[in-house]
This record gives sequence, structure tokens and C-alpha cells, in this order.
Amino acid sequence: MRITLVTLIILFLTGCSLPNLKQDIETLSYEEYKTTLPIDNNEKFKLNGKLSLFIDKKGQTGKILWGFENDKDTIHILNPFNTKIAEIILINSEKKVILNFSQDNNQNSDQIITDIFGNKENIFLLKQFITKPPQQLSYKNNILIKYKNWNIYYQGNKIIRNKLLPNTIMFEKNNISLKIFISDWIS
Repeated sequence: MRITLVTLIILFLTGCSLPNLKQDIETLSYEEYKTTLPIDNNEKFKLNGKLSLFIDKKGQTGKILWGFENDKDTIHILNPFNTKIAEIILINSEKKVILNFSQDNNQNSDQIITDIFGNKENIFLLKQFITKPPQQLSYKNNILIKYKNWNIYYQGNKIIRNKLLPNTIMFEKNNISLKIFISDWIS
């Protein structure tokens, strides 16, 4: 009898908590997202965060330092021990991408960009999704934007120096998952 009573209580408590585990996700098309973008262009910013990249269930973690000034983005990718493993330079007016690896890494930069992003233009879209989160983030904790074959998830929100940012933003496509945890923002 005690076992039956304890089992019923556990089932009741578990049943009450299940609706809270499944949080509503608001799904937006890219066109819906684009119509709510703010008009202002960032003159300059610095973003600090952590990232994890999984390709075919093989993952790496690290840190991202992203700065934008004078039409040029400089992105430093660091390993978990804060050693620079890559530097990505985006020249916005030319839509040009320069990828530099640390000396011990002799990989083909164009092939790596193609493997992760598909093409170079997607890196510029990545910047747009990070620096200009959807306005719905101010009142929704989970947002999904579908763009071509990509799913872009925004989870949670926070305000850092008067800038609305997601706690986490994740980009998923086929066998690729890139997750960025934003820890600091300076305008």
C-alpha cells in the first residue's frame, strides 16, 4: 500500500511538472524576422562569449571575441585554454572573408568555411542574427527562425549595457551545430 501511495504521489508531481518542461517556441520565417529589424547600424561593438561547434557529433568548445569597427569585423576564436586558434576578418563593404589559423594548423580556410557555413555570405548573416536579435525576444524566451536550411534558436534574454541580447543563440543545419553564449557586449 505504501509503495502504491508513493508511486501515485511521484506520478502526480511528475505530471504537474511536465507542462513546465516544454516551453513554447515562437517560430518566425526569415521575412518576419527581417521586417522587425532595427534600422540603426552599429558603429562599433565588442562581443565576448563562449562557443561550441559540433560537426558530425564531433565537438569543440572555446571562446569568441568579436569586434567591429570601421567596416571591418575581427573575430578571434580561442580554445578552452585561451590560446588563439583562428582569426576571421570580415570586410563588410566587399563581403570579403579572411581566415587565419594558428601556425600549427594547416587547414584550407575556404574548405572550412564551406563545411561550416555553406558559403561566405552566411557568415555575414550570422553577424546579423547575433547583433540584431528578433524584437520578440523582449517578451518570449524561445524563438526559432528558419532561414534556408538553417534553424536559428534564441534562448532566454538579457540586457547588457542597454542592448537586448539572447542568453544563447544556436545555429543548426544538417550535421552542424554552432552555439554561442554571449557574456559581454560593449557598444
